[in-house]
Amino acid sequence: MKRMTIRVVLIGSLAGLLLAMSPSQGRQSYLVARVHAQEGCSVATLQGAYGFYRTGTTSTGPLAAVGIATFDGTGSTTARQTIRKNGVTTTDLFTDPPLVGLYQVDTDCTGKFLNPDGSVFAHIVIVGGGRQIFGLSLNGTNTVTGVWQKISGGQQ
Repeated sequence: MKRMTIRVVLIGSLAGLLLAMSPSQGRQSYLVARVHAQEGCSVATLQGAYGFYRTGTTSTGPLAAVGIATFDGTGSTTARQTIRKNGVTTTDLFTDPPLVGLYQVDTDCTGKFLNPDGSVFAHIVIVGGGRQIFGLSLNGTNTVTGVWQKISGGQQ
């Protein structure tokens, strides 16, 4: 009888513990919410200077580009780059003025690069707490991808 009582108490305790730890329907557990909050992103995740390269194809042929982009942590960025399309330099990192752009970041660490009119020209994914960005151009018939690597500034 004593063994049976101990078993019932142990099984009941274990069941109660499992129920207390599992999220109820329509409600997220505290642990899940806390982890998501620690790992989420915002526009502030992108702050400081990033070196980048882009490569792929455009309607005028192959594209290769390298440059530096600086994110302000509030949704604005400036970039200088050298671009070669089909073997011809079309933009020069050292002589052309910087481009100014906008960006948005969602809490799941996806985001968008925007034209001045607010239209989207690229989708991005932020990884490593903002240390890297992977991007895909959405312009016309382009198939261009890019990688941005944090150089300095902001939180590391």
